[in-house]
Amino acid sequence: MNRRILAESPESASPAITRAVAAALSGTPFDLFVFKSWEKAILRSLGLLPPSVGRAVAAWDAARKAFEPEAADELDLDQLIQARLEDYRELSGPFDAVVLGAALGGAAAHLCAALRAPFLPQPFVLSFRGGSRADDILPHFERARGLAEPILRNNPGVLLISHFDPLHDGWLTRRINHVRLKLLHLPAAYQEFLRERLKPGGAIIDLDCQAVWPQYVLEPRHVYQVGGWGGIPAREYIEGSERIDEALASARSRHRGGWRLEQFQPVERPESEWGSEKELGLSLEEFAARHGYRFHRISFRQPTDFSRLAFEAHLELFRRASVEPTGALVEIFTHYEPSLAIAARLAPLWLVFHTTDGLEFLGSMADRLPAGKPVLFSGLVTFSRTPDVVPLETWERSVAGHPWINLGPPADRYPADLPSLWRWVARLRAWARDAAPSAIGVLTAEELATLAEGMVGTTGCIPS
Repeated sequence: MNRRILAESPESASPAITRAVAAALSGTPFDLFVFKSWEKAILRSLGLLPPSVGRAVAAWDAARKAFEPEAADELDLDQLIQARLEDYRELSGPFDAVVLGAALGGAAAHLCAALRAPFLPQPFVLSFRGGSRADDILPHFERARGLAEPILRNNPGVLLISHFDPLHDGWLTRRINHVRLKLLHLPAAYQEFLRERLKPGGAIIDLDCQAVWPQYVLEPRHVYQVGGWGGIPAREYIEGSERIDEALASARSRHRGGWRLEQFQPVERPESEWGSEKELGLSLEEFAARHGYRFHRISFRQPTDFSRLAFEAHLELFRRASVEPTGALVEIFTHYEPSLAIAARLAPLWLVFHTTDGLEFLGSMADRLPAGKPVLFSGLVTFSRTPDVVPLETWERSVAGHPWINLGPPADRYPADLPSLWRWVARLRAWARDAAPSAIGVLTAEELATLAEGMVGTTGCIPS
């Protein structure tokens, strides 16, 4: 009997990055969301209705596409890895550098574009049906343990993270159980790719994000995380707070008091979405030494530090090419298009989420934004209206002194304007057509490492 192939959603972090990077290296456009005409018509209609309607339809669709729990026994890590390598099948190579490690969204994609290097991710994410209808932790937890047992039994080289964020993703966690797998060793398929597609003596770059979060350690290779990155402190999810209870009440949830597993004590570990498990980096370093490749580990404590590095890398490329940046491109979460940033000479600044921590990061970069040039803002499309979500007008005020170009949802529909899922990049593409083409060079791994070292003491860079 043929086993089915369990694949990541195309919108998940790792496939989104590898597809975006492959498009940038081949000089082709990248659209994360591709809809047929009839699908766009439906989404436009849903966008005119109250956000609760669109949220319900999106949750139903996500559950429809998720795998049934029984399929966990068929999950094959090698298939997930091969799917990511397949994204680079049409690229000729060989490459001067290859980047591996944390799937840091637009930050990773823009760094790879500046290096002209493919990206191989550490994490992989799949969705299974069955969440917690009442936002309680125990139903989700028990389902997560049931999923983990066959996956870990059949895939010995991974850590499994069960991620439960009933605040930012409550409309999903009521129906879905997310499983994140992280490589603990350099898999054979990655080794083969490096030997075949990386130039002799080429550079291997490890993106080592040391972001941490309290997690429950259930088994040696199974951990459980409550809450997710944003403007709400990690411990607040576990202990609860008045503002979280108010947000739950506004979402018509009856749950109160945070989410705690009484039988376990949370410990600080690498964060689920953005943190790196160190075992892969050590395996990668050993492989580089054994095969004569140059090795660079770029370590920061915050995912936005990698975004700052990508921003500075692009400014350096523009400076070397003696061209002025046309502006800054502020992208969020899954909204990024690395080939357009270089083609339009836009300095890209990727934010993890559209929350208060992202606003703080953008403010910290205000003096680095190209003076007098526009800021193009790709406001995220999501159904989450949590206490840490920042209103659109506040984003605009944060870059006062720069012309403001909103590529995404209008203020009256932010952040739930479904047509902006595809319109933001179409608007960016139209704006980029007016930018005069310029020849932009490529950064070497050593030049990028030097830029990263220059950030020590200001952004939390950890010397390797």
